[in-house]
Amino acid sequence: MSDIEKLASYLERIIGSPAILRQVSPDRLSGLPMFLARSYRFHEWNWLDHKLILALNATGAESISPADLKAHHRVLFNRLACPVVLVVQALDAYGRNRLVHLGVPFIVPGLQLFIPPFANLCEQFQRTAMAEKLSAAAQLTVLYQLFRRPASAPLLNEWAERLGYSAMTMTKVRDQLVARGLCVREEGAKPRGLRFMLQGRELWDAALPFLRSPVRRACWARFPSVPKLLPSGLTALANRTLIQDDPIPTYACRDTEWRRLAEDGKIRLLEHADDATAHIECWRYAPELLAEDAMVDRLSLFLSFLDATDERVQSAAKSLLEDMSW
Repeated sequence: MSDIEKLASYLERIIGSPAILRQVSPDRLSGLPMFLARSYRFHEWNWLDHKLILALNATGAESISPADLKAHHRVLFNRLACPVVLVVQALDAYGRNRLVHLGVPFIVPGLQLFIPPFANLCEQFQRTAMAEKLSAAAQLTVLYQLFRRPASAPLLNEWAERLGYSAMTMTKVRDQLVARGLCVREEGAKPRGLRFMLQGRELWDAALPFLRSPVRRACWARFPSVPKLLPSGLTALANRTLIQDDPIPTYACRDTEWRRLAEDGKIRLLEHADDATAHIECWRYAPELLAEDAMVDRLSLFLSFLDATDERVQSAAKSLLEDMSW
């Protein structure tokens, strides 16, 4: 089966009706840069009363960075004057997640379809994407499983004690993880445990599309007396990789904690960086629960750079996964 046939078969399975793909005429492609004309094969597809151009990568997109794919998409969209969807045969979980965050429409046949180019469809996709993200408690549970690796399936009240949440919150966490295929519901009228279906890198790759940056907000501050905060952001990344830190260091604290620190006089919040001695990240969950080497954990640190636009920062953040002991 050819790549085009595989794509048509996948689309038919997704939309429930035959997907008719028509090759774009050479005349319409005459204005494209040569490297794009050679790197992609172009087919038209009518979907939901919209005409899309599917640009099938023929060179191996796994070797192209998400930022370059975004640049390709921008040029194709501008030159063809039509919504364009990139079709790639292979893309790792990091690449797929980056394209979603960059808003680049793409298809990986058999794995994922992300097409938010239309005004009337974009809101629907955005609502769906937001609904799919795990809550802070559920995300912390997944990361705790990856780092601490409990030997058995702990009871929910044990999880609640370890993570500092209520038993009711952990019940909701279990429901979220089961709904996303990360956990399996135990048999019985009142299942009490939390059993993950995957472990290690397989669990991370499966969970990544549902994870988000732990940083809820950030602010500038001065330290009249230095509180015990964990290095995070670029400061932690510089300690773990070869990238250079900013002159003003970055620290993390729980989002419910930073106001108390300000009220106690341990930090003074500022509107601008001019007089700041620190950049404070307010996290959705307590960073100290997963701390490594007196810094925030590397997986949360990686997630905090999901929207980074600097390619050097992206590369450094991605190296955190390579150094992870799965």
